[in-house]
Amino acid sequence: MDVAIALGVLTGLLIFALKASMGCGLAHLSCREIVLVASGYLLVATAMGFVIDRMSIDLMAEMIRAGVAMHTVLAICLVALGMLTLREWRRSGTDISRKTFWALSIPCPACMVATFLSCGVLADVIKISPARIGAAVGLMLFVTITSISLLLRRIRGGPDIIGRVMMLLGGFYILSIMLLPSYIQLQKTSLDCIAPEMHSELVPSYLILLLLISIGYVIRRKGVIV
Repeated sequence: MDVAIALGVLTGLLIFALKASMGCGLAHLSCREIVLVASGYLLVATAMGFVIDRMSIDLMAEMIRAGVAMHTVLAICLVALGMLTLREWRRSGTDISRKTFWALSIPCPACMVATFLSCGVLADVIKISPARIGAAVGLMLFVTITSISLLLRRIRGGPDIIGRVMMLLGGFYILSIMLLPSYIQLQKTSLDCIAPEMHSELVPSYLILLLLISIGYVIRRKGVIV
């Protein structure tokens, strides 16, 4: 059980680091700028390590719910800014990736809170203070983001690479928002019991699907080929 929790936390951290690194590296930020972004993750992780054990369960639940809403906003920003980056590069040869990379490099709030909840559980299991866990997580994020970003900076290519990555990841985020709630609900309750409720639960999913179709239409109208 301890190993499973540790592996889950480690996997989440690697995903965080890879996402942030793609934004920094593919936008070809300077070493100083990369260190600044990585330092932001270090500070956030360390701060959360100090406060996570002082939070009530209700507050954590509210943070996760708010994080999911911000997750949706971030997904839409990724798709829109990725499309804009591609369009500007292909229309006029203008590289705006240094202005749009933040959508990739900013931490996803819902995933961040969920990861630190797992860190809190891990700290309780292995009897280490959450503050130390937070500092260790922050240091790991700092080193990983800096290292991967410097490697990705060597990739030669136009901003169309980061634009495609942003659109792909944004689409994945939107699909996860659509599919995960229904899957979790189906795991909790039998189909017969939830049938009357599923129609109302699926309304947001249908709206998001309509948004995806609209974005695809706009992309085609603007002449952006992915």
